[in-house]
Amino acid sequence: MISLIAEEMKNRIPQFEPYSSDYQMVVYASKDLEEWMRQKLSLRGGSFYEALERMLYDGRGEFRVFVKSWVTIWLGKWRERVKLLHTKPKLPPSVEKRIKEAKRIYRRLEFRKELKNLITRKLISQGEICMAGFIAENLIIEEIARRLRNPNVDPKNLRLDPIDIYNALSRRVLEIQRERGPLIYLRIKPNLL
Repeated sequence: MISLIAEEMKNRIPQFEPYSSDYQMVVYASKDLEEWMRQKLSLRGGSFYEALERMLYDGRGEFRVFVKSWVTIWLGKWRERVKLLHTKPKLPPSVEKRIKEAKRIYRRLEFRKELKNLITRKLISQGEICMAGFIAENLIIEEIARRLRNPNVDPKNLRLDPIDIYNALSRRVLEIQRERGPLIYLRIKPNLL
């Protein structure tokens, strides 16, 4: 699957070099395609890989046509939603502290995977096929950080209701569909270029 995606990207982006630092883009695309297929085919675990293997070998021509069109849509979303940066963006110290605390809280949530999966599924259903998992994670962290803005909230005793977070983010996902512009900021390490 990775080689098919790399081939399609090379066909669409003349300066694309799949065996350089551009390879990371292929990895992101293959993870996104796998996530998209998991959500759309409603398959989990071994059955997903068995279905993928059947598609790759039994219907190779059909799968190739599918990957061509999927990569075209994915690249459009990549250009719209991902911004590459050479340096880490500067944030006000209070915001940076709140985001760091929100990430810490997110990592210890017992319902983290389920919530991320639900938000990812919602993003994909709204047409966000590029880096939906990353966007979902960022949205959850952003929502936790928003709740930490209240000076009366003690981060150590913060109780988060997954249904409440999901409802708040469901509205946000619907708004994202109408927005244009980056949602993911990737830092490029200069020595890779």
